[in-house]
Amino acid sequence: MTPAGKLQGQWALVTGGGHGLGLVFARAFAAQGANLFLMSRNLPELEGACETIGREFGVSCLPRYIDITCEESVEEAAGFVMESAGRLDVLVNNAALGRGNTRLQDAELAEWKNTIDTNLTGTFLCMKHFGRIMIRQKSGSIINLSSLAARAVFADAATGAYDCSKAAISCLTRCMAGEWARYGIRVNAISPGFFLTDINRRFLAEHPGFYEKSSANVPLGRWGNPEEVGPLAVYLASADSGYVTGAEFAIDGGYTLW
Repeated sequence: MTPAGKLQGQWALVTGGGHGLGLVFARAFAAQGANLFLMSRNLPELEGACETIGREFGVSCLPRYIDITCEESVEEAAGFVMESAGRLDVLVNNAALGRGNTRLQDAELAEWKNTIDTNLTGTFLCMKHFGRIMIRQKSGSIINLSSLAARAVFADAATGAYDCSKAAISCLTRCMAGEWARYGIRVNAISPGFFLTDINRRFLAEHPGFYEKSSANVPLGRWGNPEEVGPLAVYLASADSGYVTGAEFAIDGGYTLW
């Protein structure tokens, strides 16, 4: 466990930070002393999350609407960061559409484009505009969210568009790590497997037996608890990982071993 204060006084931005793993990352950073920007299209959710985090951890937490598929919205959000803090130390590209269940041969082009535009292009736009802040200050850590689905195709699910978007994020991470190392910016990816987020708990409640079936393919025999991802994000955000860039960290209970 990273000692308290590893991100003391820094500014971290988490897209999709109002719930799920995004909120886990935000809370983990706040526990280490980081001030936060939480951004998504659900401003009331962000306001509630920021109020709770600020009260619990005593850090600044600023909510902001963003549509990561719209370049103008992302550029305006980057301006808000500069006006509010004048710097950005950590960016977590967490916002994404979840898995669909349409066979690729049956997928409408609009469905494909919506997934790619949100997950891949949205990540690119955030890197482009928030990354420019880091380029000017010649420092920063960017954490992209890939997925187990980028490396493993599930036999009983049709998630091709999502899988492709996440595999491309893994490649984008390596590309930008190579380009931005000269600016002192590190770019890495976290690749989660099955986690018991609220949305996944609802899915499991609606699909009896899925937990047991899926867990049988995980060497550790269970799904992860969301809080188990937080320390990895803190590591990648902090100076502890100062010599780490272009890497992708699988946190999937060993799923891809088999």
